[in-house]
Amino acid sequence: MRLEVPNMGQSADVVATRGRWVTFIEAKKHDWRRALEQCKAHEQVADFICIALGTKSISDAAREEALAAGYGLIHFETSDRCTWVVHPQRNTDLWRPQRDRLSRVLKGIGHVN
Repeated sequence: MRLEVPNMGQSADVVATRGRWVTFIEAKKHDWRRALEQCKAHEQVADFICIALGTKSISDAAREEALAAGYGLIHFETSDRCTWVVHPQRNTDLWRPQRDRLSRVLKGIGHVN
């Protein structure tokens, strides 16, 4: 699922909600640096931000960059096996008007039970 947020000019590969918390995930097969760049745009609205990588292994550089940014890092080795490499830190630098706009968009989307 790609969620386009009006007037943000950005989209995310996966957006998950639980209660009031919003998590954005950027998924890549190999280009973790591109995912890192894309994640910066989500800092305005997401409580948690993650990168999911479908690589054979996770480089020390990817792990260190995710940790330094406060992003989670998920390694999906196969389509049915995912592992947390780095757990995300809660983002406290939300831009409230943009977050409110996202909340309105999310409320208009049906949720799968």
